[in-house]
Amino acid sequence: MPYMEEQAAPMDFTKYFSVETVNRQRSALKVLRPYFEIPGMVSFGTGIPHPSTFPVNAMTISIPFAEKSVFIPGYNSLEPESLLPLAPYTAPSKAEPLIPDLADALSYSATYGAKHLLVWLKESIKRIHAPKYDDWEVCLTAGNTDGTDAVLRTLCNRGDTMLVEEFAYPGLLSPAATQGINCVGVPMDTDGVKADALDELMENWDEATQGRTPKLILMVPTCSNPCGMTMSEQRKRDVYRVAQKWDLLIVEDDPYCFLQIRPNGADSPIIPTFISLDTDGRVIRIDSFSKIVAPGSRLGYISAHKVLAEKLMNSRESATQCPSGFSVAAISAVLRAWGGHEGFEQKYIPYISDIYAKRCLNMISLLERYAPASTIEIPKGSGGMFLWVRLKIESHPDVNKRSADEIEQSVFQTMIEDRVLCVPSVYFKAPSKTVLTREEAARNSYLRISFALPPPEEMEEGAKRMGKSLRKEWQVEA
Repeated sequence: MPYMEEQAAPMDFTKYFSVETVNRQRSALKVLRPYFEIPGMVSFGTGIPHPSTFPVNAMTISIPFAEKSVFIPGYNSLEPESLLPLAPYTAPSKAEPLIPDLADALSYSATYGAKHLLVWLKESIKRIHAPKYDDWEVCLTAGNTDGTDAVLRTLCNRGDTMLVEEFAYPGLLSPAATQGINCVGVPMDTDGVKADALDELMENWDEATQGRTPKLILMVPTCSNPCGMTMSEQRKRDVYRVAQKWDLLIVEDDPYCFLQIRPNGADSPIIPTFISLDTDGRVIRIDSFSKIVAPGSRLGYISAHKVLAEKLMNSRESATQCPSGFSVAAISAVLRAWGGHEGFEQKYIPYISDIYAKRCLNMISLLERYAPASTIEIPKGSGGMFLWVRLKIESHPDVNKRSADEIEQSVFQTMIEDRVLCVPSVYFKAPSKTVLTREEAARNSYLRISFALPPPEEMEEGAKRMGKSLRKEWQVEA
């Protein structure tokens, strides 16, 4: 008889999983993915920049082994003939900080990152933010997510508590929960985190019932995700004083900093940042090229006191190690092409912020035109990619019959039926020690609208559909 191998029993792979894997939580926004696939859906649901904003739209790569160069197409540049004329090449002088060179970039870099780019970025931080103390350093990351991961793994233990904004990005809440870090939301208003609420939260913290006393607060202070809010200088000063009082570190997660509305372009200074106000070295600033160059560039940088910067970089040695050399070389070349610091600050940043300012103000105008005023409260908008539109649950016909969360979900479903996607605030709600009354909850329900991706005609159609849905929900006649 021929030998027949017995069928092996299915392996139980779960016994190999780490505690972190077993407890891993995915972003709440992942459940929205099927809605993006619905034919005809107008999506205000995703914070992705339109590819027309990418400052690189094609490239060629020389491949010696293949004995040819290859063309890589991009937005509105589908043929090699669409490439702009090649500029005469002048090798950077030793005095220049930016020295893009693939021979160096494609090798392993130093722990803190490519030295020439670090020199340029440190000077940029000095010029734009002017830290008030000397012992600070800059180090490269593989984007904002990598920078945030470095912070969590360097500063937090399982069971620690981290303070966040009342409504926070799920891409922060999920990994924190996976690592066993308890996030607690701090109440906000239209100017961001409330300093008095932060002070009260710390004053009344009870380790016996609430766990370990928080030692840091993470905020997105400019054009925030999800709230689209930008903290004023005075509010930052107030929050900073509270952080000093309770010895909190401040993590300034600021990828949208350069997308804020600047009415007079380069003549309108950016709102002072936390790191520009920091006198103690308690601010860790996380920057990224993902919003001003492209999300796929996966290149960012952290600015912090040198003691913190060293430990943050040590955490990357066994993780991402260093950003992609292709990104380092390409972005260094782009910064050089823009004209260094002056071109970056005086020309490119005002240009890109103006694109988003126009999108933001256009979205506001469309909502004012098509959405009944009795159903939503439209914010002023500060640029960036998002509007945080308050649902006037207090005037909804079912306000006394259903909870605010139930009405918010009903509004979401009605909009889906009308083929427009906005994200309800429940997806961003951080765990909280604050208990809202029914009336307070009715005034604390929102939709996040992203105006970054849809073209203008789609934005208008989406606003019309939103108006239609809101009229249905609030039973308002057209």
